[in-house]
Amino acid sequence: MKEKKYDKRFVKRLKLGSRYVGKYLLDDMFEAFNSGHSPLKPLDVVIERTYSCNLRCQTCFRWTSSPNEEELGLEEWTSVIERLKNWIGTFSLSITGGEPFLKSDMLDIIKYATGQGITTSVSSNGSLIDQTLADKLVASGLDALALSLNSVTPEIHDETRGCEGNFNDVMRVIRILGDRGNMWLSIGTTVMSENLGELAALAELAKEMRLDGITFQPLMETSSLPIFDVKGQSKKLPDGKYYKGLWKNIELVDGVFAKLISMKLEGYPINNSIRHLEYMRRYLKDPNDPGVCKLPCKIGSKNFLVDPFGNVRICSLMEPIGNLRNELPADVWNSEKARRQRRDIDRCGKKCRLLTCTFKDLDFSFKLRKLRKSLQVAG
Repeated sequence: MKEKKYDKRFVKRLKLGSRYVGKYLLDDMFEAFNSGHSPLKPLDVVIERTYSCNLRCQTCFRWTSSPNEEELGLEEWTSVIERLKNWIGTFSLSITGGEPFLKSDMLDIIKYATGQGITTSVSSNGSLIDQTLADKLVASGLDALALSLNSVTPEIHDETRGCEGNFNDVMRVIRILGDRGNMWLSIGTTVMSENLGELAALAELAKEMRLDGITFQPLMETSSLPIFDVKGQSKKLPDGKYYKGLWKNIELVDGVFAKLISMKLEGYPINNSIRHLEYMRRYLKDPNDPGVCKLPCKIGSKNFLVDPFGNVRICSLMEPIGNLRNELPADVWNSEKARRQRRDIDRCGKKCRLLTCTFKDLDFSFKLRKLRKSLQVAG
């Protein structure tokens, strides 16, 4: 029984990987002459299950929102996923927040999505995952779990996350998921001055604890994503103290990123491509680096984001292009409003091109690592 389940995961990831290759190559061709049109369906679907969070990160501020009874419920989310599957076919579903495990229906949503053959991942702060929930997540068919970890020093991590003891929470989850079969377990690190000197140590930790990867995300002004209400109106959020002090240790940048690139070449499980690491290095030395500012934003043709109220966005910072409570995904994606927004994205001057949602690289080594993981059977 176990082997059949693992074979299904391998087939899912193989199908998704082949679609990624085709989409990246064809989209690049079409973008050359028509930036307002995306000829292919999206492959990266993000569900923001809730804006609520039990931490107080100064790099996010989603926690400043209040619980809202108008958020989509379980039946509405399963209907959304079903319609997306009927339209797209194979796709990658990422469930985020806030903290998604604050919602009691998360396991049901995961089980439904994986049961539909959808590659499903969840991003979490780890605070609510105990042994019981960890076992249920492995049994649910969840493909990947990403935990936020900003430092190997507990005090630094806890301060950046606004919650004492969260470092221990994350390490606990990593330990109890040691026997997770071929479920992908990774950590995500927001790069800022406070942890710049620890990035290599975090990559070392990922390797030592047999994690499947670590992803570095550069802190940007736009990392403080807005909070939207049910009508799609946004609430302006502060940049935060960590962003304001981002460039105070720039003398460390070259050495740190040379080390990370060297570690990647040596086989450390760093998920970022070498190209992404190099552009991150340039940004952290100078946010106005012309090469960084000229990078094309790939979000318009590849992302489909659904907020807690069913509003659909191509970009997290822009207004909705529709709502899945009363519209079909295909109609939203192909609407005149979506085409206009893609053109706006093409002309956008915001400096968020290096966020992992917008910096899209066809990294074959990363895809192959995921495929190999699909064939790993728990002992």
